[in-house]
Amino acid sequence: MPLSPECYLTSEHSVAFLRLETVRERIALPYATLLGFCLSMDDTTLELDFASHKVTVHGKRLYEVFCSISASRSQALFARSETEELALGPAAKAPFIHGIRIKAVES
Repeated sequence: MPLSPECYLTSEHSVAFLRLETVRERIALPYATLLGFCLSMDDTTLELDFASHKVTVHGKRLYEVFCSISASRSQALFARSETEELALGPAAKAPFIHGIRIKAVES
């Protein structure tokens, strides 16, 4: 992934899928199968429960990401490296995603 401060993409309109990208995998899950999601009180952990997968997003300042998902407007979430976060500098106010864990749900 190129060095970039963007850790998520949004749309002005509702989208059908949420794309998740890590160093090891890429997957797109349909919003229609999103059963629920929650954000920790410190804005560092976002948990999404899809019918087929459980997704845990770790980062900083994730409230903005939480809001865009609640409006079905997040197109993609990208896990970024520590090097990319350091390049942003200490005054960064934008959300930053350190990691995304994607686990298939047992049926």
